[in-house]
Amino acid sequence: MDLAWRACVVVVAGHSVVGMGVRHTSAAYRELGGMLRRVREKAGITGDELSRRLGWPPTRVSRMENGRRPSTTTDVIQYAVMCGVQRSEVQPIVDFTRMAESQEGYYLSDKWIDGSLQSLIFHESSAEQSIIYEPQVINGLVQTPGYTRALIAARNPMLDADTMAGVVRTRVERQRILTLPDPGRFTFFVHEHALRLRIGCDQVMHEQLLHLVLTAALDNVSLRIVPSSAGERSAVGGAFRLMEFQEHRPMVYLDNLGGGGLILDDPGYVRRYRELVPMLTDVALDEGQSREFAADLADEYDRGSQGVVADVLAEEQLQRRGWIGLRRSGVEATPIYQ
Repeated sequence: MDLAWRACVVVVAGHSVVGMGVRHTSAAYRELGGMLRRVREKAGITGDELSRRLGWPPTRVSRMENGRRPSTTTDVIQYAVMCGVQRSEVQPIVDFTRMAESQEGYYLSDKWIDGSLQSLIFHESSAEQSIIYEPQVINGLVQTPGYTRALIAARNPMLDADTMAGVVRTRVERQRILTLPDPGRFTFFVHEHALRLRIGCDQVMHEQLLHLVLTAALDNVSLRIVPSSAGERSAVGGAFRLMEFQEHRPMVYLDNLGGGGLILDDPGYVRRYRELVPMLTDVALDEGQSREFAADLADEYDRGSQGVVADVLAEEQLQRRGWIGLRRSGVEATPIYQ
């Protein structure tokens, strides 16, 4: 988000925005800021306290409330969650945010965040503990931008650049919940297959595995790799997310690749998924083994990416010597960030 602000000039409600400062605030964002300020004041929370809970600088909260900073849907949901607002009370504010966003550049627009994603952001921001299992791909909360781009492009090859930039930015913004001052607890069970499934090029996978190792070093994050060597014991079904709350009963979120998602809070359904957690814990590598496994695999991908670079450099040297007719090696250098 902040990098996008530094890198580009966008237009908000017909007024130019440069860098991190807004020259002219729009009426919609001023009104939205007032709505947010009333939410905070009703909760009896000071701006400094809210910024501490969110891990934001105090000026960010102040600028949002004064309408001097266009607020994204992700910003608004996380702001409201930290004020203790219920899901039903958030929706009108989210609807107003999307209306305000309709007049500005795509770097700030979250119009592709549908109701399902809004619900997921709300619940994952307020969960005391999240247990996430992924058998095929690395979970979005620990994805790098390069990995996300490659994965989304493969699933939606006709996706335009504007929407792609927004999807990646929204996913990166969601990851802030991992590093809040008082964060929830996250346990990621990742099947070995997801780590070995090549998304993008070797360099993308190298960076992704390193990011996974570094994220697993956080005090509130646990990485547990489910090894393929466990055979049939490692086959526990599809991806799921079990979220537990301090004041509410637990719930399960199931992602639907066709669009949307399914939330289950019936105790019977939730119990079935809770019963899978001990099975995963029993078969998975421990935290130290998991980080070591991911680091070793990152080295494997690094050697592969270095090989690609070496091939390309060798080919360029041959061409400079006039060997234009030499058969190309077939290796193409593809930028990670497009």
